[in-house]
Parts: sequence; structure tokens; C-alpha cells
Amino acid sequence: MLFTSQAEQNGEFWLINVLLTTDKPLSFGHSLTIKNGDNNNEWVLFNQTGKNASFLAKKKYLDEKSIKIQKSPPPPPIMVLSEQGKYLKKGKTYLVLASDLKMAGAFHLLKEQKDKHHFIVIFHAREAFPFIVKPSQIMFHKFPHEAIGSCPLLEDWKQVSRLCSSQGLAGCFDGDFKELFKTWTPPTDWEILNFG
Repeated sequence: MLFTSQAEQNGEFWLINVLLTTDKPLSFGHSLTIKNGDNNNEWVLFNQTGKNASFLAKKKYLDEKSIKIQKSPPPPPIMVLSEQGKYLKKGKTYLVLASDLKMAGAFHLLKEQKDKHHFIVIFHAREAFPFIVKPSQIMFHKFPHEAIGSCPLLEDWKQVSRLCSSQGLAGCFDGDFKELFKTWTPPTDWEILNFG
């Protein structure tokens, strides 16, 4: 894996671009633990086009000469969706949940599968989101009324998205997923894809 570039995102996130040694598709939610100076840094796959891949991270990558992978964390449950969505069922609604860096895995899934399946996305941030929160233009009935904020990229993709914040950010549900599910229950026929 060869480092190519990086760019700071909203909320002190970083989008790190690399050149892979193979163009074999990585799984949705694929993450790496990278040696970054004196610390380790988790990178979660945001996008892949052939050998070019982008990862979302919370810290700038310091050693631009070579990428040192410390270890690969255990695969998340979402890894069953490898092979580019082979296991998603047609006609089913999927509720996609993701917090912090794990949002990258959800973006990757949606980019690849948004035209083939129906998704509702709920993101949670402990501190900040890697994008600027904007009021949603897409209606989402029976969801807590204060949660009108959404992800602009998902809005561009015509995907329903809502946000939860542990910091009480304007336009977001105030709390995490556990608190959300005390006040709102998704329909029983939806399947939950939890990136963590």
C-alpha cells in the first residue's frame, strides 16, 4: 500500500488516499490499524476504485514515505456484505447505523449499492461529523421531530439520512443509538446493518 495524498475534512477527520497492491474489492467496513508516529490510528475504507482507495481517519498521517500496518482489527459483522452486496435482498429496506469513523463503511456501502436497494441511514457522532450538517430536504415520518439534520452527500444521492449527536449539535437527535431506540422504533420488517 502506497500513500498518495490526504485532505482534512470537517470535524478534524482526514481522508487519506492510497494506492493498493491489487484491485480486488475490499469489504464494506474494512479497517486497518496504522502506525502513525508514536501512536496507532484506525483507518476505515471510504471508497475504492480499482487500486485507488480512500480511508477516513481521525488523525493526519505523519509518515508519508510508507504505510506501516500494525494489525487488522477483527472484522465487523458487516463483513458478510463483502463481494459488493451479494447478500443484500431485493425489495428489503435496510436501516444503516454507523458512528464516528465507521460512517466511512456506510458511505462505501451506499455508493456501491444505492441504486439497487432501499436504505435509511442514521449516523451518530460522539464529537463532530466529517461533513457539515444541513437540514434534510427528504421527509422521514415518525422520526423524532428535532432530528432534521442530514448528511449532504447522502442527500445528493437521494438517500434518507438523520443524525444523532452526543454533543447536542443543532438539528440532531440528542443522544446515541441506545437513547434513540428508547424513543423511536424502526419498523419490524426493516433489516439493520450496524457498522458500529
